[in-house]
Amino acid sequence: MSLVPATNYVYTPLNQLKGGTIVNVYGIVKFFKPPYLSRGTDYCSVVTIVDQTNVKLTCLLFSGNYEALPIIYKNGDIVRFHRLKIQVYKNETQGITSSGFASLTFEGILGAPVIPRTSSKYFNFTAEDQKMVEALRLWASTHISPSWTLLKLCDVQPMQYFDLTCQLLGKAEVDGTSFLLKVWDGTRTPFPSWRVLIQDLVLEGDLSYIHRLQNLAIDILVYDNHVQVAKSLKVGSFLRIYSLHTKLKSVNSGNQTTLSLEFHLHGGTSYGRGIRVLPESNSDVDQLKRALESADLTANPLSGGICQSEPEDSIPSKNKFYHHNSLFLFLSLSFFNSYIL
Repeated sequence: MSLVPATNYVYTPLNQLKGGTIVNVYGIVKFFKPPYLSRGTDYCSVVTIVDQTNVKLTCLLFSGNYEALPIIYKNGDIVRFHRLKIQVYKNETQGITSSGFASLTFEGILGAPVIPRTSSKYFNFTAEDQKMVEALRLWASTHISPSWTLLKLCDVQPMQYFDLTCQLLGKAEVDGTSFLLKVWDGTRTPFPSWRVLIQDLVLEGDLSYIHRLQNLAIDILVYDNHVQVAKSLKVGSFLRIYSLHTKLKSVNSGNQTTLSLEFHLHGGTSYGRGIRVLPESNSDVDQLKRALESADLTANPLSGGICQSEPEDSIPSKNKFYHHNSLFLFLSLSFFNSYIL
């Protein structure tokens, strides 16, 4: 990437936006959806930003090129949008892409290097821009709480939605609507981890390495629109998986019944669901690498069964439904009572 000759851009505070104008803005990301394929041929991303005026703006961004949309990795990142069109829809001010729209993204961490993320080969970035980014970081450090959704596997609990930074160990197709990802982050779940039966599947990855990490690896099933993204992922890459869902499942193995923790990335884009590949230069990847290097591979495995995945939308019979939920409630109470004691 290269800098273009300096141009004097004017940036509009978010509390001064007017419908029908095209503006340049800076903001801190409060919410976003990773780029996804819209109903048409374009990719779409939804980004809500805030600035020092404490006014929020939701932006609907479209592009035929996935990489042309803002490269956002987590809430708290800082974005710069050039040539953003402002419109009023149902009494709400919105930003949408216009001709020539361009973006830069920066880490929002106070003191981190100010390095722009962009797919553009040429962009303008001045000393004034540096000051804008640092001012937003300083304001965010005292006015915006850190993202509570970004967790490690050792901290997850049942019936929870969270974002996970991890490394991809293996992947396999389950059926037409679901796909298996085996990942780890160097920590171990506090509950036995659910396993998907894969003897009939072709697992891509280093099987011996996966076996060595079996006490630390988890199985994630991704569904519907995320399947195509999952298929394209390279084993060994570092991922951020957004709005991952955990469920506690009872597993029968012979005369023994145990509880295991399932991981699902449901279909759709609600709540920012999605998957994004992180570059090795990302600061969160640096932390992840250190955790992987220091991980205890000899830790004793938690007891847990292996269960076959069931279709998400399958509906059990009435008797099976009541039996399963009564058993589940009994086991859950027993488990949590022993856990608390």
